[in-house]
Amino acid sequence: MRIGGVIDFLVTEDRKHNSVELRQTKLLIRASLLTSLFSCTYLLISLAFDFSIGVKLMAFNVFGFLLLPFLLRSKISINIMGNLYVFVGGVAVMILAYASNGIYSAIYPWIISIPILALLVVGRKSAIFWGAFSFAVMLGMGIAAILGFEFPNQLNTSNEALWITFVLPGLLLIIFLISYIFQSTQTAALTKLANQNNTLIEQRNTIAAQKEELTSLIDDKNYVIRILAHDVRSPLKNIQGLIKLLNLETDEYRKSEIKELLLQTSINAENLVNRVLELDRSEHENSSSNISKIIIKELLQELVQNMQELANQKEIIINLKDESRNRHIEADPTYIHLIFENLLSNAIKFSEEGKNIEVIISNSHDQLQIAVVDEGPGIDPNEEDKLFKKFSKLSARPTAGESSTGLGLSLVKRYVELSDGKVWYERIQGGQGAIFKVQFPLSE
Repeated sequence: MRIGGVIDFLVTEDRKHNSVELRQTKLLIRASLLTSLFSCTYLLISLAFDFSIGVKLMAFNVFGFLLLPFLLRSKISINIMGNLYVFVGGVAVMILAYASNGIYSAIYPWIISIPILALLVVGRKSAIFWGAFSFAVMLGMGIAAILGFEFPNQLNTSNEALWITFVLPGLLLIIFLISYIFQSTQTAALTKLANQNNTLIEQRNTIAAQKEELTSLIDDKNYVIRILAHDVRSPLKNIQGLIKLLNLETDEYRKSEIKELLLQTSINAENLVNRVLELDRSEHENSSSNISKIIIKELLQELVQNMQELANQKEIIINLKDESRNRHIEADPTYIHLIFENLLSNAIKFSEEGKNIEVIISNSHDQLQIAVVDEGPGIDPNEEDKLFKKFSKLSARPTAGESSTGLGLSLVKRYVELSDGKVWYERIQGGQGAIFKVQFPLSE
């Protein structure tokens, strides 16, 4: 059976639950088996040199250190077992040193190994105790020798050099091997800890990524809610205005026209909600638009007529100028409607009473260009880089206390990009006002 299998057999399940105790248990088992092997070697050396007490103590150590790992299967704590290991080896060394001429014995230096083994196998507290005990024994034996005490010498050999050659190198060897086992066990434990730490880091990164994704999804949903709150407000205001007109109107034909406008406005509001939800889906998956050929002049005429009701409240006139030769584009009508509804709504909000707004249709090479020009305060040059960004509110404020969410232009940009177009802002030189231009590819 391999040494690893023996160790796994001797380690009980309850010791496996604590990583520190498991490491100490495995280390103590390896140290005990190795020390038993060394004791067996020195048993044979003691027999060769006719060192009777060495034979008896080494025989005791061989069986004691073999028995010790089996005691680990009991409920005895690992610290007690570790100190028992040090006690068995330490007492044997001290007796052998005493019985073989005390401080003049080749075994006397072995006492140094006692606190070292305690430090490696048990821990610092035990090492301090065994260090103090070993120091006291060595000091006591030294004082006794100084005072002329005659230590017994049961070693019957005429060749001291041969005995020292066999005994002293073993001190170096056993300390080195126990230290090597300790270092190997420690390295394995640190490697396992590092692997666990890497796993924790990976899990933390996964959680962080999931958190970021969840935060992004929440932000997206909040964005959709704000879009709906922003863009549904305009058709609702139109509906309110039309209802007021309906209540004031006496002509039946005119009432019928207003009812048609109410129906169309409510349909537009429903289409708006559907498109905003599709817009949200389009950022996460492929979403198809309702592309059709649009005569932009007709769409803008209808929109200007609807927005004029809102503009009348500030006595603002909206003029539509058509300077184009070709005015056909292919796009989703709802997106195009939303683009210019937002641009006109902003122009009305930021214009003083009695001002004019112009919507100019023109051609630029193979593009159709629409400009929305107002006579408001314009955009602060230092704030132009904030245009078309989500929730960016500029220093210019609506002139009649209207609400502004900072969403309108970001929505315009999004809808224009979905329609394969471009949108940008132009400063009016030498005067107040703003020009927002939108460009689309002309239809074949």
